[in-house]
Amino acid sequence: MKKEILIAIDGSIYSSQALSYLAALFAQQDTISFHLSSWITATASIMPSAQDPKNSLIPNSSNSNKKEGAARRNLQKASDKLIRLGISNERIKTSVKISGYNIAASIQQHATHELPDAILVGRRGLNALGEMLMGSVSATLFKKCHSIPLWIIDGEVTSKNFLLPVDGSLHSLLAVDHLAHILAGRKDIQIFLFHCTAIFGKKMECKPEDFYKNWDKEWCDSNLSGTDCLFKAPVSILTAAGIPENNIKTLPETSNLEESRGIIRQAKQLDCGTVVMGRHGIGIAKGLFGGVSDRTIKQVQNLSLWIVG
Repeated sequence: MKKEILIAIDGSIYSSQALSYLAALFAQQDTISFHLSSWITATASIMPSAQDPKNSLIPNSSNSNKKEGAARRNLQKASDKLIRLGISNERIKTSVKISGYNIAASIQQHATHELPDAILVGRRGLNALGEMLMGSVSATLFKKCHSIPLWIIDGEVTSKNFLLPVDGSLHSLLAVDHLAHILAGRKDIQIFLFHCTAIFGKKMECKPEDFYKNWDKEWCDSNLSGTDCLFKAPVSILTAAGIPENNIKTLPETSNLEESRGIIRQAKQLDCGTVVMGRHGIGIAKGLFGGVSDRTIKQVQNLSLWIVG
């Protein structure tokens, strides 16, 4: 099955690092293609041109032409890099999109129309203060984009190990399904299933009936019941996608003062380059300190985080 990743390119080191990450994971995967796209803000006026441009207050459209030229050069450099890293030209397409000042909203709108398998953005490493003040594209997409999986790359990531936090919920199993879809048939990766509970949190329980709309009832009753339901269903989905069971490791359950810290610590200990997480939909109560995915993204450094809504 063909899959397409939409990649936001801005000519920065951060989008370059994201391209290296993609090549490390997918250079040999011919079923995955890449849509490199740059969004530029429109500055040209919709008003008619003045008879005497020297006396006009209307902005000159040459600024837009310069932006488009720079965007196309960035896209060419990005394409050349992917080709150097082993990805054939046939798997790459490029485009320049005109946007308003809210580039994140334009990316989301485009993705909702085109339905890529994921949106990828490179993130600038942030400290706590920077996160508070940030109005970046990645941060806005994280808050607003729930219909398309979002991949956020922070720093240089080369490991093919994946950490997959599970908790028996629907959004957690949808993240498993996304990973199985992207990595179908892969035998060169390692996936670690991990469940971490907050010290004062409640124990999660699987409820097969919550999944009947997404999976067959018989499968749900078989895989989402019993004491091992947190891990049985994810293993079933991953192996059904052709990922060898030997490449899937179930880690001992742990508890932590806060789940996101346990997730990040486990990813570092196991040299996982990517954490794949589900998250609750818009409007779901997340408690005083926000959702686990919200807190995790604020701690990610030199990691890739795949968020599945």
